[in-house]
Amino acid sequence: MFFFFFFFFDETNGKKSNRCFENAQWQENANKGEWSELYTLYKLLSEQNLYPINLDNKKGQRLRMPILSILRHTEQFLKAEYKIEEDGQIVINANGHDIIQIPKSEFDAYAPKLLEAIKKGAIKKEKAKKSSKEPAFPLPEFDEFRKTTCCPNIKCYSKNLGNREKDKSDLYIVIHDIVTGQTPTQGFSIKSEIGNPPTLLNATNLTNFKYKLSKNLPEEKVAKINSMIDNRRHADIKGRVRAILNEHVSLEFTTINPDAKGKYVFLENLMLVDSMLPQIISHLLVMSYSEDTRLLDALTDKLSELNPIGYPMETNKMQYEAKVRRFVTDVALGMVPGVPWEAAHQAYGMLVVNTKGEIDCYHIVYRKSLEDYLYKNLKFETASASRYGFGKIETGADGCQYFTLNLQLRFTK
Repeated sequence: MFFFFFFFFDETNGKKSNRCFENAQWQENANKGEWSELYTLYKLLSEQNLYPINLDNKKGQRLRMPILSILRHTEQFLKAEYKIEEDGQIVINANGHDIIQIPKSEFDAYAPKLLEAIKKGAIKKEKAKKSSKEPAFPLPEFDEFRKTTCCPNIKCYSKNLGNREKDKSDLYIVIHDIVTGQTPTQGFSIKSEIGNPPTLLNATNLTNFKYKLSKNLPEEKVAKINSMIDNRRHADIKGRVRAILNEHVSLEFTTINPDAKGKYVFLENLMLVDSMLPQIISHLLVMSYSEDTRLLDALTDKLSELNPIGYPMETNKMQYEAKVRRFVTDVALGMVPGVPWEAAHQAYGMLVVNTKGEIDCYHIVYRKSLEDYLYKNLKFETASASRYGFGKIETGADGCQYFTLNLQLRFTK
């Protein structure tokens, strides 16, 4: 539920009026993942440093990246910058105006309180509505501090990239690179292990992979397969794939859905990463239904053993894994299905709120650690077949039969 709120600071006290937030929409309810985005802001303003994870180093040996400021968008043209002074005080600048200074101790106090409230609020809501997978709930005790810190939205606003795609970055952070002395602005996406596992790649019509059946099936067999449903009364995609394969029919990849203009954006994006990546993903997608696991790393290992592409792998067994790692990392850092990918990362890493409330920073500076986290913590997931139009055997204009599967990747925790 949303309502409008109005707040501004008295110019007679030397603080400029915060009229740029005067008509901002106020978000009252949010799920655990969305509340975690606000928590991340408060936690970072409390800690004032990033410590990128390097699997070769212990926690106390990690590189320290001092935070100079954090930029958070509320709406397309409405943003707040949180500038950290030398004494640790935080000056909030709203659309170009310094409006208030808040002691670091306030964020030290509010961050852990918000973390506990998220956990408790979610438990209460889940008990009240057991049918909801990710319930939204209010935390009114934080309303005043949210107003003070220019956070009418609980969830970070993501910039539109076109073709219904969003920027991957939730926060932009200016860090002090203690090695080079530079102060770059770097975007980060936020994931939370407190709520339901988030998606890395969301299902859309553009993530539909089209396959040709190696031979046509009889009409009565097609009707039987297309009518298969699971115990939730949903299309039984797993059952349908296995039924096709049990007929000694293979699914041969043909293409990926184009966008509304007929442009094969996602197909070309994958080919930019590696010319054979569309075929590799198409094999993994079928295997996610035919095998007894949906884990990305386990399926890639199995695909490497089968080697359907026919790579020479006598001395190098990493042909499949290396390409899949590169793919998920590029998705995490900016690649989306509907916008041409130029291999220029929008984000520099991920901020993961772990179950203890710590912020695990996976940064491109330690790419291997980022790749490991993604590769070992992702699984294939089935989206709505009716919504995205997949999972049925259909006859094409050429008289051949075709089957479509949809690609969606979700974190395992």
